[in-house]
Amino acid sequence: MQTTPLYMPEDHMDDLYNSNNFLVRYVHLNRLKNIVKTMSAKEALNVLDAGCGEGHLLQLLEEKNKNNNYYGIDLTTEALNRAKERCPRAKFIQGDLSKIAIEDNFFDFIVCTETLEHVDTYQEAINEFKRILKPGGYLVLTFPNEFWWTVSRFLLGRRPIRVPDHINFFSPKKMMKYVALTVEKSMGLPFSWPFWISLGQLIKFRK
Repeated sequence: MQTTPLYMPEDHMDDLYNSNNFLVRYVHLNRLKNIVKTMSAKEALNVLDAGCGEGHLLQLLEEKNKNNNYYGIDLTTEALNRAKERCPRAKFIQGDLSKIAIEDNFFDFIVCTETLEHVDTYQEAINEFKRILKPGGYLVLTFPNEFWWTVSRFLLGRRPIRVPDHINFFSPKKMMKYVALTVEKSMGLPFSWPFWISLGQLIKFRK
């Protein structure tokens, strides 16, 4: 169960995706675009955005393939209300990622972007993703490189310099160990550089 308070002002992600600062806007939109590229064009998939926030990623995924069945889960009421406005066809669950009220082997594609660094029980959440993912299905995770993320916030004048609810620090090697599924793709964000000089990492796993 999540006990650490989340730092999530209303419309927080919308402010980032539409920031007046080109670099801030580019980094966040680039991440979403790279995630969308990982989703198959195959029709009638069950797709989950775990930690869906205000629904920006779900909206982009739906634009790629309107025939899929889209689901979102998040803890915060304000974010879910915005997500429902953006994606009225999607189904939403308000709850904790460590205990997801979905049957086993249900989803073809699960994405969890910039979320697990906030989650106390991240291993339990990963286990839940594996439980509800179909055999042959895909799990896409992204997470920040905390060192360069903090440096970039300082250089860009963003406050707080260190996001207070980033309580976990991941590397690709550690994440691969925690997930323990076949790695289909691993890339630095936003420029496909090695993780040690990247702002973040995207990893696509296959069950």
